[in-house]
This record gives sequence, structure tokens and C-alpha cells, in this order.
Amino acid sequence: MRRAAANSTIVVAAALVLTMPALASDEPIELADDPFEITDPLAAAPGSAELAIVGVYERARTGSWRGTTSLEAEMEVGVAPGLEFRIGQLAAYGNLETRRRLDSSVSEEVGGSGGRIPAWGGLTRLGLLYEVSGGPGAWPAMGVLARLRAVYGPGRPGQEADFVALIGRTLIGGERPFGVHLNLGWTTRFDPLPGERPHRWFVNASVGQGITRDTALVVTYAREQGERGERDYEIIQAGIRHRLSASGPVLGLAIGAGLNRDSPAFQVGLAAQWAFSLPGW
Repeated sequence: MRRAAANSTIVVAAALVLTMPALASDEPIELADDPFEITDPLAAAPGSAELAIVGVYERARTGSWRGTTSLEAEMEVGVAPGLEFRIGQLAAYGNLETRRRLDSSVSEEVGGSGGRIPAWGGLTRLGLLYEVSGGPGAWPAMGVLARLRAVYGPGRPGQEADFVALIGRTLIGGERPFGVHLNLGWTTRFDPLPGERPHRWFVNASVGQGITRDTALVVTYAREQGERGERDYEIIQAGIRHRLSASGPVLGLAIGAGLNRDSPAFQVGLAAQWAFSLPGW
């Protein structure tokens, strides 16, 4: 039931691409966005929206079944100056033990199998991003992101909340900007099982360099505290983001490598993003 609902949500989100009027942009391409594990602190303008569809394949270091494939859709809508509403849905199949955010959905029976049994999992999330500062002058851009997340899979469903401080700074402006971004986050699990951490910290950092107005190279480092007795989730990504035209879409490719045995051996992510203006605003 949950798998069908997740897949239906993603299909409906994709259908919006065909019905919403595209929103053109004459700004340089964003340096911190999908498929990289980094979030920009700037909120969408009121009446504008962005749809992102992200596919990821990753391979675990151990287990008889090591591959995991996931598909995610997220909509971001500007609802007021400096305030953005977000809704997202992810579905995944494979070895969920190394999949960030989904490892907690693995039951004791599946988790104890050492990755021998592939499983379906997913998550649904709602969030609000508040832009504290747009980064004028010497000040960096700053924002706060709060998210509620329902995680489900072969084990007991779980509920979590994220609170993230978002910081970004464009060090070199113009047609080929150079910028750095930092996300500092805290995750709270509302119903932890015995032995699970009720709270976890995470940090994401990225460096982006525009090579043209519509193309940027990005390198990202992501780390999240692991469960007791496990190493932290830790991965480095590198790749490219390219805008096909002023009205989009923006395509992204990220290739990642985990830095320990409790992180994926490698990861490949593909993303497509469309910006829209909402009728009636």
C-alpha cells in the first residue's frame, strides 16, 4: 500500500511538468541543489515553485544484495516573502542498511540478515524553509529548515524531525560564481527502539564553481552520526549541474564514494529540476 502510494505521488509530481507554465531565469545557475546533499538557504519567491525528480543508485560494501535504487520527487513553493513550503516523497528498493534516512526502517529480521534480503522502503516529508538573510554585502546568506518525516519499510514505521541551519556565501560573483555552503542539522526520532539514538547530528558542506552562466561543478561532503556501534554515514560527491535553457530544466549528475564500511561503496545520482510560476499569484 505504501509503495503504491509513494509511486503514485512521484507520477503525479512528474505530471505537473506538463501543466505548469515554466519560469525563466536570467540568474547564474544555483551552486547548491540536487542531486547533491546540500541545501541552499534562499527561499523561493512568492508564487513560484520548483519540482525536482532525483534518481539514485548506490552499492553497499557488504551483503549478498548490495544495490539500492531510489526515486524521489520534491516540490518547493514560495508562500510568502522569505518563506518556502516543501513536500517530498521517496521510494527505494534494495539494501536499505546503507541508504541515508532509510536504515532505521529495516526490521531486526532484515537488518540481521546482513543485506541478504532486498526490501522496499520510503519516506514522506513536509518542511518549511525560512530565509533569515539573503546575503547582502559581507554577510552570508542564512536560513532555517524544519522538516517532519515519516519513514517506512520492512520494520516498524518511524517518525522524525529535522532542524537545519543553512549558510551560503558567494565568494566570487558574476557570470561564473564561486561559492561555499554549509548545512548543520539535528535529527530527533520520536519513537526510538531500544538501542537506537533518539537524536543524531549531521553536517553537509559544498564548494561550487560556475564554469559558464548555465553550468557549475560541485563537490560535497556529507556526514551523519550513525547508530550506536556503527560508523557515521560519510560520503563525498562530485559532479555537475547544467541548465538547458533560461526556462530549464536543470540537469544534475553526482558521483559519490563512501568513506567507511557503514557508508555506500559508491553512489550515482541524477536529477532534473523545473521552475514554475503558479497561476493566481
